[in-house]
Amino acid sequence: MTIEEQLKSSIEVVAGLTGERDDLRATIEKLTVGTASELEAVKADVVAKDVKISELTIALDGISAELAAFKAKASELEQSQVSASKQAAVIASSVGITPTSLPMEGEASKEAVNHLAVFLSMPLGKDRSDYFNAHKATIIKAAI
Repeated sequence: MTIEEQLKSSIEVVAGLTGERDDLRATIEKLTVGTASELEAVKADVVAKDVKISELTIALDGISAELAAFKAKASELEQSQVSASKQAAVIASSVGITPTSLPMEGEASKEAVNHLAVFLSMPLGKDRSDYFNAHKATIIKAAI
């Protein structure tokens, strides 16, 4: 290959590389411009979310204060709570009646059990017969 041919070939190679370089530069610039605008959009989104987080934090602090106030009020009301039985005893004693206490839960006397209702609610079978035999007098008396 002659020097002129080599020079011509080199010029063509350089021209091809220069065109390829220009294409790559244009592509990079497009990507950079797109990335910069996306970055700005992301920054704006982050700022908006930070504002929303601060608003929610303020609201949460307000709700926490309100909850503390409600708990204090509930505690105050529990301290001043009077049971119905105590209030009834006060009313009864104010009219001259001596109040009596009823058995507490779990301390119910045998007379407090409605044996007829229990007997009638039981399914037919040996258990029902045994229950009737154990409480026959009470069940018959209640049925009359």
